[in-house]
Amino acid sequence: MREFQMEDFFRDIDRKQKEVNELAYTRFRSGTRKVRIRPRDEDEKRCLDIICREKWLRAVREGKVKYISDREMDYVIDGEV
Repeated sequence: MREFQMEDFFRDIDRKQKEVNELAYTRFRSGTRKVRIRPRDEDEKRCLDIICREKWLRAVREGKVKYISDREMDYVIDGEV
C-alpha cells in the first residue's frame, strides 16, 4: 500500500475541490451518474475510514463543529459557527 502524509493529501483535495465539484454537479444534473458495481475491498474500506476520521478531526480542530447537545451537532462548511 502506498504511504502518504495526511496534510499533503488534504492540500491536494483543497486544490482540486472546485474542479471535482463542478464535474460532480454536471453529472448529477445530466442524469448519467456512474453506478458502483463491485464491492469495496477491505483495504479500500479501511483507507476511506481513515480519511473520513482525519477530515472529522480536522474540522473539530478548525472549529467547524459546534456541539448542540450530546447527540446533536452542527458541521459548518463555509462561514462562522
